[in-house]
Amino acid sequence: MGYEFYYIEAYLACFFLLGIILFKIVRGVNKDLSTVYLGDIVFVTMLYFIAEIFWALVDSGIISNSKPFLYLSNIFTYLLISVDAYLWFILSETLQKGKMVENDIARLLISIPVWVSAILCVSAYRTGLVFYVDENNVLVGGNLYLVLIIVPFGYLLASSAKAFYRALDKDRYADRGMYFMIGVFPCMPIILGILQAVYWRIPFLCYGIVAAVFYAYITQTESLISLDPLTQLNNKNQMFRYLARKMREEEPGMSLFILLIDIDHFRTVNETYGHLEGDNALIRISDAIKEACQGPRSRFFVSRYGGDEFVVVAEMSYRAEATWLADQIKNNVKRITENYNTNYDLSVSVGIAQYDFESPISLQSFIARADSDLYKQKKIN
Repeated sequence: MGYEFYYIEAYLACFFLLGIILFKIVRGVNKDLSTVYLGDIVFVTMLYFIAEIFWALVDSGIISNSKPFLYLSNIFTYLLISVDAYLWFILSETLQKGKMVENDIARLLISIPVWVSAILCVSAYRTGLVFYVDENNVLVGGNLYLVLIIVPFGYLLASSAKAFYRALDKDRYADRGMYFMIGVFPCMPIILGILQAVYWRIPFLCYGIVAAVFYAYITQTESLISLDPLTQLNNKNQMFRYLARKMREEEPGMSLFILLIDIDHFRTVNETYGHLEGDNALIRISDAIKEACQGPRSRFFVSRYGGDEFVVVAEMSYRAEATWLADQIKNNVKRITENYNTNYDLSVSVGIAQYDFESPISLQSFIARADSDLYKQKKIN
């Protein structure tokens, strides 16, 4: 029994494992853009595994290893792995909210290396620039063979470098797990891909790809669990984890604040205009809060606390800055009526609490202080 049995067996096993993930993605209720891209990656990867099986059948002689079949088997594998890497770059940019993938022209420009690789592969039968079959019917790398390696590795390394840079940013704690996943994802395929390039009849690469895809799928699923499904803000559990960490680590020159935000008379909106309009109001208010918390060095963690309440965890130098932020949030919410031409007015009350690192208290007590200040603000209003 030759190597091809174990090679094909490995790729078939990995194919069915990815089939499980693709089934879960297709049947899942979440259809946001990042999930769609991940499904595309899994589908293309499964096609790549089929191409590798075809290559093994040709290479071993089970299928005729004639010159046309040798070319076809390699064209499919190199082309599909490049498309896979391109899709991963697009997904990583989507997860990192990158601006360069927001329109069709930008995505087309980013895909140029894939098109170059595809043209070189398809024309290899006549040009031999990237590979050719010699007189002994053996595939040999051409002068531009490195292009086929640089293209997929380039996409993977570019996305990885950007993600690691963002993961190390203290102000991006909430998304650190996602950035770390994006950074780590290429490691296994690259390492095991190099091993397979050296020992090219041992199926290292398929295991690396499956491990990376499973890691990405699990991390993205965990991320969805940490988000409020309506507003797409961080949920209460995620806020508790973030706040507990910040209460343990004092930032030099900064103070830690909680802003507890409550919608005034929100029940009236639900009772008068229905819960669907109430949901629309919650989404618009969450956007207004996020807009107020934007900045080049944002130190704000925005979350939905539950019902009609939101929380902003903020690191600032002075309490006056927290008061200014509260006023910005109030003003943004008041503008919703004008911006969306609603039949009702919206307003919020904001309670503020400052943490004293010299006199530590529990997380619940810290939030209770903000709640007490919120109650005072509502009495004033």
